[in-house]
Amino acid sequence: MKKIKLLDCTLRDGGYINNWDFGEEHIESTIHLLEKANIDILELGFLRDEASNPNRTIFQTTKEVNALIPKKKKGLLYAAMTEVFRPVPMENIEERNEKSVDIIRIIVWKDKHDESGKLVDALQEGYEYCKGFAEKGYDIFVQPARVEQYSDEEFIAMLKLYSSLNPKAIYIVDSWGTMYSEQVYHYLKLADENLPEEISIGFHGHNNLMQAFSNAVDFIHFDTKRELILDSSIYGMGRGAGNLNTEIIAKYLNETENKHYDIRSFFEVYEKSIRELTKKYLWGYSPEYFFTAYHHANPQYGTWYSEQEEVKSTEIERILSAASYEDRVMYSASKAEQFLHELKEKNSIGERNGTNITQITKVCAFPLT
Repeated sequence: MKKIKLLDCTLRDGGYINNWDFGEEHIESTIHLLEKANIDILELGFLRDEASNPNRTIFQTTKEVNALIPKKKKGLLYAAMTEVFRPVPMENIEERNEKSVDIIRIIVWKDKHDESGKLVDALQEGYEYCKGFAEKGYDIFVQPARVEQYSDEEFIAMLKLYSSLNPKAIYIVDSWGTMYSEQVYHYLKLADENLPEEISIGFHGHNNLMQAFSNAVDFIHFDTKRELILDSSIYGMGRGAGNLNTEIIAKYLNETENKHYDIRSFFEVYEKSIRELTKKYLWGYSPEYFFTAYHHANPQYGTWYSEQEEVKSTEIERILSAASYEDRVMYSASKAEQFLHELKEKNSIGERNGTNITQITKVCAFPLT
C-alpha cells in the first residue's frame, strides 16, 4: 500500500520572496510549529557557498543546518537543498550522523551552456554532485528541474542514471508552473515503470496556471505501491506564483488519506511569521506569471515586470512572444529592461503613425479578445 508524505519547503522555496531573511526568531518558531503540526519532512533551507547569518535560511555548511535541530522529533525527517550550478564544497559537508539533517535535495539540470555558448549535457555533472552527498551517508532527493522539457527517452535515461545512486526519491519538478495533470500523470507513469520500488517519487509544483492543487490531488491518487512525496509551503509562499499551499493539501490528506496534520499549527506559522510578509511582498497567481508559464519563460521575468510601473500584461505577452527560446530561459534584468525599452520604442513609432501597436492582436501568440 502506498504512503503519502508531505514536505514543507516554506523556509527554502519561500525564501525566494524575502531573500531568505526570515529572522532568527521566526526561523526557530516555524521549525517548532511545523514539528508540532506533524509534517513528515521539514526543509530547513538552502546549502550554498555564500556567507550565512542566523537570520537567513542560507547555510554554508551542514554544521550550520544541524544547529537548527538540537533535538529531532521522532518520525520526522529534516532536509536541506542545494544546486549543482551553485555547489557547496564537499569539505563543508559533514558525514551524516544521528543528530544531522537526514536528506539533501539536489537540483539538477538537463543541460547547460558551456563557455562557448553551446548547449551541452549537464546530467553527468549533476550525478557526480549527488554522488558526493550519497557517499557522506545522506538520503538524497534528486530534483530534475523543468521536467516538461524531457522527451520520454531522455526522462527514462535520466531516471536510470540517477537511480544507480540508490536515491531516496526522484522528483517530477514543475519548476515554472507550466504543467497540467495529464503531463504530471505521464511523467509519473514513466517514473513508476522505470524506477525500483524502493525509490520514492516526489512532485513539486508551482501555481502560474493555478494547477498546483489539482496536480497534487491527481498525483496522490496515482495507482502505485511506492511512497509518494508532495512539496508544499505555508500560504503557498514560494518563487514566482508560489507553491502548493501546505494548509490546503494537509486538510485534503487528513480527509482522504487518514493523515493527522495539525492544521491549527500551520496557521500559527502564518500568523507569527508569514502574515507580516504579505504586507511587504507579493506572490501567488498574477497575469505576469501566467504569461511566463504560457511562453515557457523564466518566472523571474514575471517578477521583474510586476515591479515596473505601468507595464500592461498584454505588453508582457508581446515581449515574451517575440523573445527567442534562449532569451526566455536565460533571464537577466538587463534583458528584461532591454525588451521593455524596445517595445516602448515600437509603441512610440506606432503612435506617431496613428497606430497603437499594442492593439494589433494578430502579432500576438494568441488572440487577446
